[in-house]
Amino acid sequence: AETTTAAAGPIRAYKAFDQNMQCRGFQFEVGQTYEHDGPVKACESGFHACENPLDVWSYYPLDSRYAVVELGGDVSRHDGDSKIAAARITISAEIALPQIISDGIAYLIGLCKDAFALKSVAAASGGYSQLAASGYDSKLAASGYDSKLAASGDGSKLAASGYDSQLAASGGYSKLAASGDGSKLAASGD
Repeated sequence: AETTTAAAGPIRAYKAFDQNMQCRGFQFEVGQTYEHDGPVKACESGFHACENPLDVWSYYPLDSRYAVVELGGDVSRHDGDSKIAAARITISAEIALPQIISDGIAYLIGLCKDAFALKSVAAASGGYSQLAASGYDSKLAASGYDSKLAASGDGSKLAASGYDSQLAASGGYSKLAASGDGSKLAASGD
């Protein structure tokens, strides 16, 4: 199910593109604003992006091009994740994989602080950080030297950056990304 509303102001989100900076055959360019005529409905019409940077991997592969965008006008939210369709999109800046990972960490930390008013347990950074999670659609992010992550469950997503980072994921639709000298990746499942 989706919810359609008028946006109160610009919504910061993240969008992925193919290597030609296209999405579904529509050509985008950094610095440009695009308007959609007609109704806006998540997964059907309008310009789509995700508020959670890590959600873009549900729709595009890791080797995509990424951008920070601003959404406005009528919006329709997807109930399954942070995907939003909007009547207006501005492609603010192209970013690289390490930046989308870093922004994803910040997003998860913000969710944890808002939800629990405690120090985040879903994201970690710093030397020797270690994380583990299990369950459907679990999402983890860590950065720092020797960071280690493990997740299991269908739809699990992991991202790590830093020297000697190590990741492991199992389950259908698992997705992994790592950057840094000596990084290691392992994945199993469909």
